Amino acid sequence: MKKIPPFIGLAALALTPLFLLQSSPAAQGSAKAPVPQEAAQAKAQKLVLDIFGRDYEKATTNESKSRLASTLLQQGKEVKDDAAVRFICFREARDLAAKAGDVNLAMLAIDEINRLYEVDALLLKADVLGLAVASATEKETGLALVDVIRPLLAEAIDLDHYKVAYQLGDTIINAAKKARSPSLVLELQKRVDEIKMTEKAFAKLQGFLDRVAKDANDGEANRELGKYFGYQKKRWTKALAYFANCDDKTLKERARQDLADPKNAKDQSALADEWWELAATENGQAKLALQMRAMHWYEKALPTLAGLNRTKAQKRIDIVQDQLSGNTTVVVPAAGPVGEIRKFEGHADEIKGVALSHDGRYAASAGRDQTVRVWDLAAKETKEAYALRGHTKEVWAVAFHPNNRYILSASWDATARMWDFKAANEVKRFAHTKDVNCLALSRDANTMLSGCDDEKIYLWDVNTGQEIRRYPGHSNYVYAVAFSPDGRYVASGGVDKSVRVFDLATGQTVKTFDGHNESVTNVAFLADSRYVVSSGDSVIRVWDLQTGKEARRFEGQHQGRIPAMALSSDGRRLLTGGDDRTIKLWDALTGKMIQSFAGHSDTITCVAFSPDGRRAVSGGYDRTVRIWGLPAR
Repeated sequence: MKKIPPFIGLAALALTPLFLLQSSPAAQGSAKAPVPQEAAQAKAQKLVLDIFGRDYEKATTNESKSRLASTLLQQGKEVKDDAAVRFICFREARDLAAKAGDVNLAMLAIDEINRLYEVDALLLKADVLGLAVASATEKETGLALVDVIRPLLAEAIDLDHYKVAYQLGDTIINAAKKARSPSLVLELQKRVDEIKMTEKAFAKLQGFLDRVAKDANDGEANRELGKYFGYQKKRWTKALAYFANCDDKTLKERARQDLADPKNAKDQSALADEWWELAATENGQAKLALQMRAMHWYEKALPTLAGLNRTKAQKRIDIVQDQLSGNTTVVVPAAGPVGEIRKFEGHADEIKGVALSHDGRYAASAGRDQTVRVWDLAAKETKEAYALRGHTKEVWAVAFHPNNRYILSASWDATARMWDFKAANEVKRFAHTKDVNCLALSRDANTMLSGCDDEKIYLWDVNTGQEIRRYPGHSNYVYAVAFSPDGRYVASGGVDKSVRVFDLATGQTVKTFDGHNESVTNVAFLADSRYVVSSGDSVIRVWDLQTGKEARRFEGQHQGRIPAMALSSDGRRLLTGGDDRTIKLWDALTGKMIQSFAGHSDTITCVAFSPDGRRAVSGGYDRTVRIWGLPAR
């Protein structure tokens, strides 16, 4: 999505007062705090105005308003002991950003409000977007706003929040009209018509909702509601609560096992088997929904499964994914010869991040053209299979989720995002205050690290989208992050030329390593979690956590900087790419270079291994994505 130009004529902005908002359907029963009382808000606002009064007086342009909004948003994040002051900082950030025409920043402020308080975030966003569309005058602005509204409209329908769905429906049609696209208007009008049909289906459930409200143990009502939310909506958290009190003994037992949230792979795999067997008794939508629930637990167990259990889990995951993508079989070509196998072109600017899917079928790339592109390695065509547009600034990092369907990306638009790439839908957004340069996904895919221009590393819950912890310490932009294999540490590197290691659980600094003479662009842990590897200048350095010193270095093979680096999943091999347009494969334990690959016509900015270590992918200034066959170990 292209950057949304500023709004016009929003001086008399009228947004829904936050104290009038009730929580959205998704937030009911959450642990969020209520919106502070008006008296507390008034006192907090006086304090904020006392501190930032001069800044408000100077904020006469869109740029200065947006700058003050960013400051207030950051202040709100840093306030820990006064809920009212924190709330006012976020609210003022939202209003200033909206007045400045900065849609993205206003959305970030709303995300923060929603993260902590009982508000209707979708309605807040719908209000801001309605004003944005009303003020849009250019075709590109209309098209960009359609891209912003689409995922929110889908979310409103998924949550059965029809008041907001209709509001967003009107807004997105108006945006399409501003885009001067009759075909897009017709497409979206059909989508809005579908909302009415969906609402009618939901209305039929009202009787069951009323019955459960009167008697929480009404078995039939709980069963029907569970089927609606589980089979139709795929909202399993809600469905399980109903199934746990239903009159179907098998469903009831499975739901209670599921709600117990087994932690070890054996129990997770066993629960997945139970759901899979139950799916065999159903047909159509119900069967697929139950298989998807089984896949949820297979994916959790997969990283530590072995032998036949791992093969079974992976095959069943593939079966579900094929159904979701409309395929019946997945044909992935063999690893092929050593050297370049494929070249893909399509990006309009430099490529900043690459990744290979866990099943080996897809490659992903992200770049300065603000897109994430997915390439099908089994297809004859070299055009991308999927293009994800939605980021409003360049995208610097990309990673596949182990389910082979989701992709995570990090962008200078101050967000990291999770996408269902086969549906081309944004699934989740992780809001930051400044540019996001890098990300890393944990082995179990439950947590994600991101590195930001605000000099901090963030730890996120991938499933909820909530921030878990921050790791301050860098004195400039953070360009690289990594998890240790043993789950104890976080490593990072950045523009301050340092490598830092933090305790994952406490956030305390464990070690700081200095020695690079340029920005650190990559970090990784070796398999034993004792050593950290880093790159960015012309030398690959290996740091010892126990001694706090440089243990060894890889050098003498590249000419110039080495901005690209990746470690194989088993920690035995290292890939690097540099200004000299070559990729080097190294023995990570000895530092011996195994092989060199040439093909790119300009600096290589990013490389990645396939999970099995048999292939690599690379991207760079020449705007090409290349797939490489690697020599056997």
